[in-house]
Amino acid sequence: MSTLEAKMKIDLNDQQSLWIGLRAGEEPALFNLYKQLYNPLFNYAFILFKERENVEDAINQMFLELWENRLSLKPVSNVKSYLFTYLRRKISREKAVINRAVLPTVETFERSIMDYIIELQVEEELRDSIFKAINKLTGRQKQLIMLRFYEDLEYTEISEKTGLATQTVYNNIHQAIKILRTDLKIPMYILIWLLKR
Repeated sequence: MSTLEAKMKIDLNDQQSLWIGLRAGEEPALFNLYKQLYNPLFNYAFILFKERENVEDAINQMFLELWENRLSLKPVSNVKSYLFTYLRRKISREKAVINRAVLPTVETFERSIMDYIIELQVEEELRDSIFKAINKLTGRQKQLIMLRFYEDLEYTEISEKTGLATQTVYNNIHQAIKILRTDLKIPMYILIWLLKR
């Protein structure tokens, strides 16, 4: 046992004592902090960032930085909380640097603009097709589709607004959707998604 451990009576299970030992330059304190907190730090960072290798590297780098800067470390009241915050900020900074370094080229930017324009055109064509198909529905079906998907009303609200029974509202909307699906030849989930936009 070193003289510092003997003087301070470091409890290797007490994170506060380990922090004091780390600040005093005691390697066992660093290793025991690492051993105690590696798994909780890993689990916390992995939930946030989902990149196993980067999380492992960041934890190891963090403990190395703590050791290198041990003489300038300040006392902390909650070691675990301090290290969690330190690690989260460290990984966030590293991700920000990587994101800044990967700037899109002019070609990538132009391609993404073209993709967006094409996507808008396709969506607009689909929307036009939907409106044409809606106009083929009966007046009641058209009204109920508009209330359900464009005004975002629930079946009971539509029933109150139109005076129709809730089951009648449901049946009419269901029948209208079947007609639209057949006419447009698109899957139900795409139709519903487009109607809600």
